[in-house]
Amino acid sequence: MGAETAIAVLTQGADLRTWSLIVTIFGDLARAPGAEIPGPVLSAITGRIGVKPEAMRVALHRLRKDNWLTSRRDGRVSFYRLTDTGRTESERATGRIYALDRAPPTRWHILVANPKPPRQRGEPGCAPVPEAYIPVAPGTWLGPGPAPQGCDKLFAFEGRPEQVPDWLRRDLLPAPLQAAYAAFSGKLATAATALGAGPVAPLERAVLRVLVVHGWRRLVLRHPDLPDRFFPDDWQGPAARSHVAHWLARLGEPSISEIATVAS
Repeated sequence: MGAETAIAVLTQGADLRTWSLIVTIFGDLARAPGAEIPGPVLSAITGRIGVKPEAMRVALHRLRKDNWLTSRRDGRVSFYRLTDTGRTESERATGRIYALDRAPPTRWHILVANPKPPRQRGEPGCAPVPEAYIPVAPGTWLGPGPAPQGCDKLFAFEGRPEQVPDWLRRDLLPAPLQAAYAAFSGKLATAATALGAGPVAPLERAVLRVLVVHGWRRLVLRHPDLPDRFFPDDWQGPAARSHVAHWLARLGEPSISEIATVAS
């Protein structure tokens, strides 16, 4: 029992694409401007998760090519950091991943377009933040807060949803995603029991934190950002969210310098 067992529980059956895992590592441990992770620290974290060195090299090459990461050398050691583009993309997901106790909006609006053939339907267009809109029917979108100005060609209606039908709940959170939430929630509970209440070394804290954040990120970013009442009553999202909050409080935020001390 302990950190090793907890790590084994969280990695078993997990979808751990190396490039995506590295994005999580930087988004969680080195998101601040100028923050860097030395190669040995990155190797230590990924190695404890089971990533092979050659897989990490391929993933780092891909992330540099895609302008997610940049690197520099100091002697024989490489240092990696997020590019401005990578940091911007990470910040876009930060609210969804870490705001575990934020209050959802209570007021919403609907935008309805003039009926058109399916090939002519698109996004609302006049919306200030199009990615915030959730399609609920052909040509109909749901958005948080008051209706935007300048949408004269769309029917706009503000209010508070009184009822969310089961068909919409199922569309917003399909059965496979519901099952993934349940499995992840169970893993977090089992791993917490395995870890126990004793102290955890910096490297193990970083590894566990990355695994928790990565698993949560891969779930929460796969569906619209909506209050719990928009999803099926028996989904395990609230339980998983509670477990994630517990894990992040339990592990704290290990610094790169702390990890480097034991990773070198």
